[in-house]
Amino acid sequence: MNRRLMATGALTGALVVLALTGCKREGEAKGRARPGTQNAEAAGGTGILLAEGAAEDLRVSADGRFASFLKKTRKPTVEGIPPQMRLGELYVVPVEGGQPRRIGDGVTNVPGGLLFSPDSRHVLFLTGYNLASQSGVLHSLVLAEPTAEPQRLGDAVTYFVPSPDGKQLAFVDGGVLKLGALPAGPFRPVGGEVATAEFSPDSQTLFFKRKLRAAGSLLTVPVQPLATGALAEPRVLGDQVGDYLSSADSRYLAYQSRGSASTYDLYVAEAPEWKGKKVATGTTAFAFSPDSQWLARNDGGKPEQLGDLMVGPASGEAGRKVGDGVKELAFSPDSRALGFLAKYDESARAGLMGVVTLPDGEPKLVGSRVPNFTWGADGKHVAYLSRFLKPIYSVDLMLYAVGGEEKARKAQAGVFGYGFAPENGALVFRSGCTREGRACDFKALTLPPAPEAAPDAWLQGIYSYKFSKDGERVLATSARMDADTFDVSLYDVKSHSRRLLDQGAQLPVYFAGPGESLAVYVLKGAGAGVYVAPARP
Repeated sequence: MNRRLMATGALTGALVVLALTGCKREGEAKGRARPGTQNAEAAGGTGILLAEGAAEDLRVSADGRFASFLKKTRKPTVEGIPPQMRLGELYVVPVEGGQPRRIGDGVTNVPGGLLFSPDSRHVLFLTGYNLASQSGVLHSLVLAEPTAEPQRLGDAVTYFVPSPDGKQLAFVDGGVLKLGALPAGPFRPVGGEVATAEFSPDSQTLFFKRKLRAAGSLLTVPVQPLATGALAEPRVLGDQVGDYLSSADSRYLAYQSRGSASTYDLYVAEAPEWKGKKVATGTTAFAFSPDSQWLARNDGGKPEQLGDLMVGPASGEAGRKVGDGVKELAFSPDSRALGFLAKYDESARAGLMGVVTLPDGEPKLVGSRVPNFTWGADGKHVAYLSRFLKPIYSVDLMLYAVGGEEKARKAQAGVFGYGFAPENGALVFRSGCTREGRACDFKALTLPPAPEAAPDAWLQGIYSYKFSKDGERVLATSARMDADTFDVSLYDVKSHSRRLLDQGAQLPVYFAGPGESLAVYVLKGAGAGVYVAPARP
C-alpha cells in the first residue's frame, strides 16, 4: 500500500515527528496519487494518513488531541429530511497517531447527535438514531483511555448537554430529564415532560424547560445532590417560557415568559432563591454584559413594532433608553460599550448602527442600512457591513473606533464575510470574489489603522479561513475547479508566506495537536482518509 500510514505502538512517536517536520521515511518518497497530479510531493501535499477510507463529518475536541469522523455513511430513505443528513459508523482517533477506534453505528451528523465534553475528556454520542422519534441510545467514552469501552447511559435520548466544567451530564431519556456525573453516573431523574436543559456557567445549577403540553415551564435545580443522595426539588420560574440566559457569574437568570398580544415579557431571577421579577414587556432581544454588570433588553415591543433598547444593572433594575426600535444588540468583550441595530427594518433586514459607551455615554448612530456587526476582541473597534445605494449598489465594510472617532471609516468596498484576527491584530475580510463567492481575495487592515492606511492583500482565491489561537497562522481553503473539494494552505502572518498542505480536502479543516502544530482534514478520491499535516512555518 503506497500510503503514509500512522501506526500504533513504537512507530507512533516516530511518525509524529515525521508529521511535525515534514520528513519522510525511506521508501516513501513517491507519495500517494492526487487528482490531476503525478504525486503528493509534486503537488505540495504534506499530509500523513491518520485513518484510511472515505470519511465525513470530521470534528476535533477542544484541546485538539482527538478527532471524530463517520464512515460508511448512508442517507436515510425518509422524505422531508435535510439532504445533507447522514447516518454512519463513528470513529475516534488521537491526532498525534494511534489506532482509529470504531465506537458506534447509526450515528447522525445532525446537531445534537455527537459532542465532545468541554474539558475534552469524553465524547458523547447517540447510536441507532431513530428519525421518527429523533432519539437514540446515548453513550459516553473516556478518550484518554485506549481500552475503555463506551458506557451506555440512556435508551431513548432526545437531548443531552455536558456541564461547562465537563464533570456533569444532563440528558432527556423518554421525556425524563436525568442528571449525573460523567462518565457513568449514577444519573438521577429530575423531572418529566422535558424538552431541553442548560447548565449555569459555573456548572452548579441546571435549568430545564418542559414541553409545551406541560405548560412550557422553566425550572431550576442545584446540581449537587442533598445529603440523602437525592436531588433537591426543582423550582418553577415561569410558564410558557421562550429564551433564557445566565449571566457569566451565574448570579442572574433572564428569561422570557409569554405575555399579552403574542409578545414575551422579560423576567430576572437571582440565585439562590430564583424568584423572578418582571423587568420589561414585548422583549425580543436581551443580553448580559460579559462582566455580569449590565443587562440590555428591548422593551415595549408589539407584534408589529420592535421595542426600545434599555440598559441597566444586571439585577433588572430600571435602566436608561439608548435606542429606538432595536433588533440586534451585543456588548463589547470588555463590557465598556454596547452595539445595536436601531430603527430596524424587518423587510430590509437592516437598521442603523448604534454604539453607546457605559455607564453613561451618549448613544451614537454611526452607520445606516446595516445587516450585522461584530466586536473586536479588545472592545476598541466594532466592524459592520453597510449597504450603499449610490453611485452603484455595494455592500461595504465599515470600521468604527469606540471613543476615538466621530465617524466610521470605510475599510473595503464589496465585502463577503469579515471578522477580527485573534488579539485584535487586524480586521480581516474576503472581497473581490468570483465563482459565486468561492474564490476571494483575503485582506487585512492592521489595527489601529493609520488615517490613510489601506488593507494588505494576504491571500488570493480563497474560500474559507481559520486563525490559530495566537493569530500568527491561517488555514485557508481554495475551491478546486475540477472537483467539489478544496486545497488547503498554511499562511504565516509575519512572513506573509503561503505553503500548500494538501489537495482534494473536504470542509472543515482544523488546527489541532500540541500548540496547534497540526492541521487535520479529510481527503476525498484517491487516498481517501483523515490526514494530519504540519501546521508550523
